[in-house]
Amino acid sequence: NVFFILLLTSCVSVRNTPTKLIEPLYAASIADAAYPETNEIVPLTEISKNNPKLVWKTIEGKDYLLVATWTSEKSTAYYPKEGVYNTSKYPIWVTAIPDLKERCEALKIEKSKDAPLRIKQLFGLPPTADKSYFIEFWVQPDDLFRPCPDKEINDGTCALCFPKVENPDENTKAHEAWINQLRLDSYYNCKGDKYPWTQLGYTYDWHPRNKSNVGISEFVIKANSNIYVNKITTTNDYLGI
Repeated sequence: NVFFILLLTSCVSVRNTPTKLIEPLYAASIADAAYPETNEIVPLTEISKNNPKLVWKTIEGKDYLLVATWTSEKSTAYYPKEGVYNTSKYPIWVTAIPDLKERCEALKIEKSKDAPLRIKQLFGLPPTADKSYFIEFWVQPDDLFRPCPDKEINDGTCALCFPKVENPDENTKAHEAWINQLRLDSYYNCKGDKYPWTQLGYTYDWHPRNKSNVGISEFVIKANSNIYVNKITTTNDYLGI
């Protein structure tokens, strides 16, 4: 499987990215991500009971999926240590368990000053991003969507364009507006960080050795969703580095 080989060979070990290359690499990743192409469509994690890797739990008779987000120490104060939490008006970007840990095992990350930068590269985050804690959540699949034009989570790829719908409902219109606004915020933001958002359902890995730039499948928990905090852990403890 050529795709799998590319994924692993790009992550054999953590290698220092020369300091002088960090900013140019990140800037180039944003320019590249802004124009997704058909040959960049790759297989994604499917959210389905048919996917044996996923972790499920029944809560009050409903199926919940285990996912994780990477955040700052300051942001952890907004969440309970465990138990129910409402996302209010703030969507949360997540990955499905165990995608992240599997990929980081392939990275063979060791505890070093370079590890946080390598994880930021994998997630398509700015080199200055403040991230030091992982939070695991239990979430209902209906409260998840892919951050791409076709938002379904139970298929294996993201298309480049919005699906054709004769009479779009309010949810469809809202998703299209959200995607278009995210395009502006990601690539043309003059007031804050820009991001190499792929629009294709996976993170943009801007490490120079990953020639495919394919990171890991990403999802978004919808605003105003009731989820459950499973645990809050430091990056080193969570990834065992």
